Amino acid sequence: MKIVFVAYLHGFGGAEKQIIMLANEMVSRGHDVTLVSLAANNLCYELDKKIKYIYIPDKYTDYRRLVFRYYKLYGVLKTIKCDLVVNFWFQSAYMTACMNKSIIGKVIYAERGDPSDAEYTGILGMIRNLCITKIDGFVFQSQGAKKYFPTVKNENYRVIMNPISFSKKDYEQPQSRRKAIINVGRLHPQKNQKLLIDAFSKVASDFPEYSLEIYGEGPLEKDLKNQIRFLHLEDRAFLRGTSKNILDILNTSSLFVLTSDYEGLPNVLIEAMVLGVPCISTDCRPGGAREIIINEVNGLIVPCNDVQSLEKAMRRFLQDDGQLALKNDNKDYEDRFKKSTIYDEWESFFEQLRC
Repeated sequence: MKIVFVAYLHGFGGAEKQIIMLANEMVSRGHDVTLVSLAANNLCYELDKKIKYIYIPDKYTDYRRLVFRYYKLYGVLKTIKCDLVVNFWFQSAYMTACMNKSIIGKVIYAERGDPSDAEYTGILGMIRNLCITKIDGFVFQSQGAKKYFPTVKNENYRVIMNPISFSKKDYEQPQSRRKAIINVGRLHPQKNQKLLIDAFSKVASDFPEYSLEIYGEGPLEKDLKNQIRFLHLEDRAFLRGTSKNILDILNTSSLFVLTSDYEGLPNVLIEAMVLGVPCISTDCRPGGAREIIINEVNGLIVPCNDVQSLEKAMRRFLQDDGQLALKNDNKDYEDRFKKSTIYDEWESFFEQLRC
């Protein structure tokens, strides 16, 4: 098959990582693969050298930007004459959905964010509803996400979770864990690290051996530093920036906490669970965390933006060194999320749509 993946490569994001992993896997399986990035050219993950990479920079900053993107992308796809165009971002999905299918092939949209977001109201909501009828296939990361697309027919979609990019055997279970609570994510309102810092401030004096480490970059860095300073946590809570060794850091930590308000599917939560790290997650929309953690069995789910519930959950773990989670070693998680299983599902769906 000739497959084109369309992306917005902004950096170390979950969608960016997953689309590159999928493209790499498809080219390794013998498919002809092209990756097109619109507007952004921050290629932070390794791309297989057999993949043709095309970057379309923006020419305008006003309303003409979208028109320019459309025609440049159309020109690229017309030249390639592919079988499938795979989109992980809605803007490129509705642009390709409006193109001539005899030239660009079948269009797939993989929903990666929060389909209940306010951005899908008003004009954008109307555009989404119109484009759904023109998109040939949908991939959702959770059953919760599918519920926001009730008109999509059963034969036109699959629920496919994200794969992990490692094997647990490559990471030895530590004899003792660092007294560190970890969060990984862009410093952005969506990730709501403010909630985590607030909750940590309420348990910090009772557990003086523990520190809080937040890994990521983003627009809220200054605000979060000010919050840490205001709560007098400068020697206990740290913004560590990004790291290429995040799995090593996760594997040795005492607790991973996800505080997002919404997540398509939290990749780092899957990774932490596979590694056997004790985990707490907010019940983030549209429900992906609940499809990863079995609440009260191998982790805890707490309401979004509820500092008291998060504080209570953190205390439970810190008081018993995470025994709630460690009673379950998540043996089946690696099989559930291993690459061969997940990519077989993708390839099968591609073949189905091409026929």
